[in-house]
Amino acid sequence: MSLGARLDQELQRQGKTQAALAEAVGVSAATVSQWRAGSKSPSRANVIKIAKWVGVSPAWLEFGDESAANRVIDERERDAYRRECVWYYRPAPNDQGRELGNAAGFVFEGGIPALARETGQNILDERKEGEPTVRAMYTVAELSGPHLDSFLDAIKFDEVLPHLEAASRSRQKVATVIKKGLETLAKDRRLLLMKIEDFGANGLLGPEYDDGRYMAVARNILDSFKDENAGGSYGLGKSVMWACSQFGLVLINSTLSVPQGGRREGRFIARMELPWHRLDRDYAGPAWFGEWDDEKQCTRSYWGNAALAADTLMDRPDGQSGTSFLIVGAYDPSGAADTVEEMHDSLCRALADNFWPAMVEPTEGDPTPFVALVRSERNGRVLREDVIDPVAYHPAKVAMLRAHFDDVTVDTLENPGDVVSRRIPLNVPKRTAQGAHDQLQHEAVLLVTEVAEEEAEINQVAYTRGSRMIIREEAVRGLPIGSRSFHAMVLAGVGSGKESADRAAERFLRAAEPPEHNKWIVTSDLSRSYALGYGRSLKDFFNQVGKTIREVVGRPNRDLSDGPDALKELLRITPPPEATTKRPRVKTASGKPDAEGRWVVEATVTLPARNDPWRFSPTIRFGTETGSGIPVQWEQLTGLTRCAVSSEDSDVIVADARARSVRFRGVTDPTTHPVAARNAMALVDVRVYKGSAS
Repeated sequence: MSLGARLDQELQRQGKTQAALAEAVGVSAATVSQWRAGSKSPSRANVIKIAKWVGVSPAWLEFGDESAANRVIDERERDAYRRECVWYYRPAPNDQGRELGNAAGFVFEGGIPALARETGQNILDERKEGEPTVRAMYTVAELSGPHLDSFLDAIKFDEVLPHLEAASRSRQKVATVIKKGLETLAKDRRLLLMKIEDFGANGLLGPEYDDGRYMAVARNILDSFKDENAGGSYGLGKSVMWACSQFGLVLINSTLSVPQGGRREGRFIARMELPWHRLDRDYAGPAWFGEWDDEKQCTRSYWGNAALAADTLMDRPDGQSGTSFLIVGAYDPSGAADTVEEMHDSLCRALADNFWPAMVEPTEGDPTPFVALVRSERNGRVLREDVIDPVAYHPAKVAMLRAHFDDVTVDTLENPGDVVSRRIPLNVPKRTAQGAHDQLQHEAVLLVTEVAEEEAEINQVAYTRGSRMIIREEAVRGLPIGSRSFHAMVLAGVGSGKESADRAAERFLRAAEPPEHNKWIVTSDLSRSYALGYGRSLKDFFNQVGKTIREVVGRPNRDLSDGPDALKELLRITPPPEATTKRPRVKTASGKPDAEGRWVVEATVTLPARNDPWRFSPTIRFGTETGSGIPVQWEQLTGLTRCAVSSEDSDVIVADARARSVRFRGVTDPTTHPVAARNAMALVDVRVYKGSAS
């Protein structure tokens, strides 16, 4: 059932009208009708309002009924899995080589945020073709008492325990984690679980022992099995789940979008990642829990057992395609979150911070690519549920992206709420590997909006591509003093279009990402696949983004009436327009009034090439609404870099011979100020000294 079908069902069951719901939510009755029919989707904020008014949980409205409590379990199925599912531990190799942990688990910075980012990216990549939205549910659960005993019995934990104890006796880092997990379980008799589920996804397709998604996740290392536009390309992201288990243990249950061998639902397997250890014999480390395969002498997928899914808390609702992962002994490797409540909050923030662009509807009522819900439980009792609403975390950023989707962007920042859109060129070098192409030029979209100074994370630019996950977010440097505070983002690759150059840029940027997928840099993938020039392309792209942002936010406001905007403009120092003649010019200037009411300024001046030393006089004017400004005198000038104040004239700077750039500091004389420094906009320029040849 879809969200619309569940809503329609509940309204009919309760005898409530769509007109009443429309009034409660604040939309038209026609909109509610579209929700019920499935032709439009409610926003995340409206999902929460609907659920509250109807009296259901947001999880049920978005995902359907996942509870096993209402299902009748066939005891014959329970007897079957208890009899047929066994643990298989991979023997150590005959050459006595030892793997003392999975190196992939140490690639990422530990912590719940890394887990949310990597799993969220994988879920976005696994969206089923033709499915407009992929849904993710993160559940943090604590088990104790009979609930804990029942769960441990279902996975035959008593058989695993000796292997965990043996692995904990080594001196490796992972052994310390295992030992602490076992001590906590024995002392407190409680266990933390974290379940990560996707719906509307492909599921673990593929054969049992050959190439496919199933093998890439359940058995292989460094195997991503993704297409060229997916977020992950190293096969490392999945390792974060095992790294967040004190026992290196993750259960998997998948419903396939396409049948495999005539079967689709309930593909179950568990994988445990231990280091090499010695028990009755030497073991390589990895182990799997599933159905025994006599031919291969190992375990394989166990299919379609509803009792196993229910007893391991892994049952899936409504037959929706996708995969559930259950991290057993869940913990935060960074130590930042220890309790169910702390993990819940950490997941919410990480999902919102990394995926808010993917959670924004392209247009009102259209489905969004990514929906995420976080819930927490204790012994099956729901403590809290949160559908992640990007507006609740990043309202100004969401409004900026919506303006782009609605095509209501402007050329310059004039009024509050304006969003400027600019095209930024990215030169994609000639590709020499598979899918070769000549050099292409892609145009990414840059969005900039002014925000209040008290807004969080101001003056940063976020970079995204096709999946709209935040790849990198960094401060914009070199902003003129008094610039508007802003948010900015870049939509690159197929995030900005679907033309051949956009697809080529998507592949190029994907190749520029390290395993963490948190920046675009020169990687081995780039050097293997592209002709020289890839490093320059990235550098030029970032430089152009920064330059364009500085141009957009550095322009003066037209409205100089009393208020915060006018005050910012009065305190603004900007370099003058670039001169067309060959003369010294101010490249950058920064400064502010000091406690004594003087403007303190530092400026960099670029100098045209010449043999004789340049001599120039810095000037400073207090800006006015019209005219060139009112001159102000210097109290003191000081040479900082490759220049000095003339011994003959304290208002003249003398550059070193052949210097092409100098830096000086100036302090104004407050007795020459026409107005108080705090009310003035300072304009810095230079004029060539009379005695200097030109």
